[in-house]
Amino acid sequence: MYVLITGGTNGIGLAGARGLVERGARVGLVARDRAKAEQVAGELGGADVFEADLTSQASIREMVRDVSGRAPAIDVLVNNAGAIYGSHQVSAEGIELTWALNVVAPYLITTLLAGHLSPDARVIGTASDEHEKAKRIDFDDLNGERYFSASAKLTGGSLRRYGETKLALILLSAELARRVPLIRTYTFEPGLVATGFNHNNGRLMKLMMAMTKPFARTPEQGAETLVWLATSPEVADDSGLYYSRERRADPSPAAQDRATAARLWETLERQTTLPK
Repeated sequence: MYVLITGGTNGIGLAGARGLVERGARVGLVARDRAKAEQVAGELGGADVFEADLTSQASIREMVRDVSGRAPAIDVLVNNAGAIYGSHQVSAEGIELTWALNVVAPYLITTLLAGHLSPDARVIGTASDEHEKAKRIDFDDLNGERYFSASAKLTGGSLRRYGETKLALILLSAELARRVPLIRTYTFEPGLVATGFNHNNGRLMKLMMAMTKPFARTPEQGAETLVWLATSPEVADDSGLYYSRERRADPSPAAQDRATAARLWETLERQTTLPK
């Protein structure tokens, strides 16, 4: 079994990579920091390393060419990389970075690698229960500017933006299942996990994450559902569904809206079309 995983050099992704290697998988790590990825690859007993800045579509396309040239057919693709950005920043393509990394990157990686996936391949996305706080995808403000105003910052605007992107990821997984029935797609929520996540957004966010640590799950616990979805025969016939703690769960009503999922897919097609 060959597994390609983004965000596999720390936290839930690293714990998941370790768990899958223990079950006999060969792993490919997609990472921005090649040196760190090479170190992790050594700790895993050998893994392929593919370098990419996942906020950059050009970098993603280059990485996909590298994967297609060096890796065997992919049995499991794990779109795990994600982040919260505390200020409004945009990618080289002019897309707000939280959306670029959490939504555009999984869409683009999956669609570009579709021809390199094995039959009945599994595509797994790391979601979050924060999606429940997002009531809709605001297609009129895809760059999320309203989340980063001075007043919005005082009420956790960046976290709400994160929730919107995780809502989009769940919708994207369901739409992929409808459009490409040979691929099995899944999203899961790992729970509150003690990792380095969101420690890069200033002292307040770092303090808040530190305060939750005593109540958080370990990365290994957070990755249990990921490993289960990648390997379990129990979900072999499922697709487009959402899971929590190794069980099927119901995402929010907004995450089950088929019309929104279809519109999101079409929007992402436009956002990732190369200029002529």
